[in-house]
Amino acid sequence: MTHSATESTHRSGTRRSGTDRDGSHPDSNGQDTTGSNQSQGPRPLRIRILGPMEISGQGENRTPSAPMARRLLAALLLHANEQVRTSTLIDELWDGEPPRLARKTIQTYVYQLRKPPHPAVVGTGAGGIGERVETCPNGYRIRLAPDELDLWQFERHLARARVDLGDGDPESAARRLRVGLALWRGDAFADIETGPALAARVAQLADARLGAVELRVEADLRLGRHHRLMGELRQLTADHPLNEEFAAQFMLAAYRSGQRGTALETFGQLRRDLVDELGIEPSHRLQRLQRDVLNEAPALDLAPDRATAVRATDAQAAPVAPEAPGMPAAVLPVTPVIAQLPADTPDFVGRRAELARIVTHAKSGSDPLLTAPQVVTVLGQAGSGKSTVTVRAAHLLREHFADGQFHVRLHDENDRPTDPAAALRSLLRDIGMRVYELPDQVDELARIFRSWSADRSLLLVLDDAYGPEQVLPLLPGGSLSAVLVTSRVRLPGLPGAANVELGPMETDDAVELLASLAGADRVGADVDAARQTVRLTGNLALGVRAVGEKLAARRMWSVTELAARLAPENHRLAELGSGSLDVLGRLAGACARLAEPDSQALAGLAGAGAVPFDIPRAARTLAMDTWAAELLVGRLLDHHVVEIAESAPGAATVYRIPELLRLVAQTHAHARDMADAELRLMSGTPLRAGQAAVPCFTSVLSTTA
Repeated sequence: MTHSATESTHRSGTRRSGTDRDGSHPDSNGQDTTGSNQSQGPRPLRIRILGPMEISGQGENRTPSAPMARRLLAALLLHANEQVRTSTLIDELWDGEPPRLARKTIQTYVYQLRKPPHPAVVGTGAGGIGERVETCPNGYRIRLAPDELDLWQFERHLARARVDLGDGDPESAARRLRVGLALWRGDAFADIETGPALAARVAQLADARLGAVELRVEADLRLGRHHRLMGELRQLTADHPLNEEFAAQFMLAAYRSGQRGTALETFGQLRRDLVDELGIEPSHRLQRLQRDVLNEAPALDLAPDRATAVRATDAQAAPVAPEAPGMPAAVLPVTPVIAQLPADTPDFVGRRAELARIVTHAKSGSDPLLTAPQVVTVLGQAGSGKSTVTVRAAHLLREHFADGQFHVRLHDENDRPTDPAAALRSLLRDIGMRVYELPDQVDELARIFRSWSADRSLLLVLDDAYGPEQVLPLLPGGSLSAVLVTSRVRLPGLPGAANVELGPMETDDAVELLASLAGADRVGADVDAARQTVRLTGNLALGVRAVGEKLAARRMWSVTELAARLAPENHRLAELGSGSLDVLGRLAGACARLAEPDSQALAGLAGAGAVPFDIPRAARTLAMDTWAAELLVGRLLDHHVVEIAESAPGAATVYRIPELLRLVAQTHAHARDMADAELRLMSGTPLRAGQAAVPCFTSVLSTTA
């Protein structure tokens, strides 16, 4: 983490509110109030904190020797040209356990700072650090000029180098970074005992230093100096075995040096370390780099004009040395735009209106008055084709989101909801951040992602969301991005989200999909049977695809024979479950996600047959009053396991359970009845003739999905 160039400029003495350019604070009459010594101007100092703290002036050492005074000075230098409250200094020096007279003790340490460092140096005008320390209301301030602190010099070199590299001048960037990195003599404040604030700042500075080294070697890599970076990178990956940046950099340098085997070994070692230590796979970017190395992708090669220049100058070029003892360099290849969208479906059919709505809503983020990402939720029952439609829409939108397209699954392979913190770590890892340095709290991870994405144009596909609490932390910052969310359940609490509902496929579209899978000639020979076949699947996209693949595999069957095999309800699920698509498993999973009372109610309604029902009929079937039945049916609607069959103004709304889902729920109800009967027989209390196991709905109003 590095401070921005703006922050560095502020801290370097640039004019701020109520501050003159020379660093003094005028009073209301425009008079300088910093003391008489400032009237002649402080003598220049050289303050070095990027290593052991050293202060010199006029060729003499001005570093305080008292340990606690040095700690106090370090705390002031952290906020140079800014007031530091006495309470902050107390927390830093004693970490929550201050002495009884802590404020008086602070005054003593300030007095020690203001004393001349050597007996021979007499008077406040001798150019010591003490003359820079001012007493303020409730605190102290240390005044520094822009060029007096080595940290500010380093940050300026780093900021300018970033600009140079962005402008296509790696030579200038590498030169500036070498100058900036030469300021480091070890860890920042290496000889100071750290309190909580100083320890946190030291860690930030270490990260900034490492980032500068990475940037310098990126510049060298663009200049074609990969041969001379191999030794550094070999050591760097050994010292930082979990660092994906360094591994990627070593892989690129090794590949360009003709050592493809070394590049692949580096990836393999990184993967083993990540799996053993963190239980995760290498990032999408690293996996793509490995594939590119395997395939000898031209994109990894040095640009032809640069390669020519390297060959012309490499013989007389001096070796590249590390910038500081113990700090080897790293290579950061240019990060390609992340494009994680799954492959589009070649035989995509229909859904033109839904696609148009998704694309239109997602592109509406260009509205200049919008300050948040555009969110589109694509809702429907299991197997309705939500993911397929959303991926197709995302591919249509790619060119509008040039900074990257991400794809995140919000359920794992065991159908468990993905923790938002885990999803955020995956996103942050893919954009190049170090996983082991990220915080644990989801709010902190979300803040980092929002900050990174605020000015970028990104497209996120969040597939199979369980609830809004999963989605909200993953929303990017700014208004340039869009998020497409698929879910089987309604997602209240997503402000401004546009909802697109996917119902059953149109019959003509379903027949067209069947024909694309089984052959247009076979389906065209008996269109009526084809229409009957897709209706037997409830026009469910997953069901149509399943019967289409089965018909394609059974060349001896006609469409009429397939329809006849699907007609008996007790055969239909078996026919659909014998293909490559797990229709039964997908639909059973939809039932399993329901709360127990809702799952029991769905089984009860399914057991009543295929006849549509209104609220009074549902109440009679479930043995509850109409108010409770209406609440329950509403929850089933929200989970898309019940759909509206008929709705007209002034008439009662009629509902139904989607065809295949009804059969699955009916099967579960039968299994539950069998289990209840077996339990009663084992306990010696057999059921009376005609008695069925009755689900208990005692918690139906208190439990929500």
